[in-house]
Amino acid sequence: MPIDGWLEALPGPESPTSSRDVADDVALFAGREHPLLPVRTVHHQVARLSAHLLGLGSAGAPGVSGAMDDGLRRALIGYSLYTRQLDMVQDRATKHICRDGCERPPLGCCNRSHNVVFSLSDIMMQHPTGLALRMGDALARLQAEEGTHHAHGAPMGERGCPYLTATGCTLHLFKSPLCVHYLCPTVADALNAAHGPEAVPFVAGMRRAANRQLERSSDFMDPGLIEAAVRMFAADGGAGNGGEGRLGGGASGNA
Repeated sequence: MPIDGWLEALPGPESPTSSRDVADDVALFAGREHPLLPVRTVHHQVARLSAHLLGLGSAGAPGVSGAMDDGLRRALIGYSLYTRQLDMVQDRATKHICRDGCERPPLGCCNRSHNVVFSLSDIMMQHPTGLALRMGDALARLQAEEGTHHAHGAPMGERGCPYLTATGCTLHLFKSPLCVHYLCPTVADALNAAHGPEAVPFVAGMRRAANRQLERSSDFMDPGLIEAAVRMFAADGGAGNGGEGRLGGGASGNA
């Protein structure tokens, strides 16, 4: 699986202190709801990203503004668990539309660098908090790492988004909030046609999240969207019980 392959490849510190911090992060996220992810997937992702982010913080890595403190590290891990679930939803419900029915090929909505979290005008107009700004900086670093791994040497960024290749987006865990939430009119109409009234809360929520100003780190996510997606799929018999099975067919978010 591409996501797990990248997580396994991440470097991380090995020390008694970092091991305690990783264990604390795993325990924290084990106590939270992740409707589409099995417990073992959450444990693995949290442990690997926690160790890697601790390493970035201790090394003072370029591209990460400020210290990688507990708040920033956990905000990034939580965001990655959220985006992995949305990626799974899009694997099942939307990516085939982008691949086969895009009205603006070959770039579609990837026609610009929408991966950038904060532009200078965003910062001037929205006045994001310090944590939100540092989260945006860290996402840029993690996008570069994830994108390079998944590209496997394929050209990226010849036009449009720097993480777009001929086979699609190379980001699964660290898309920007705009990218992970955006639904073009073609996709929104297709979801409404396929799932009827149960699609309305999900489509409306995705649009709100894509247009939300990012003032705080909590603005990067809307966890209610995951439950809205579960209800949307349940209406047509596509949801089971427990983690990936709730999407009916073990979608992994790794397309």
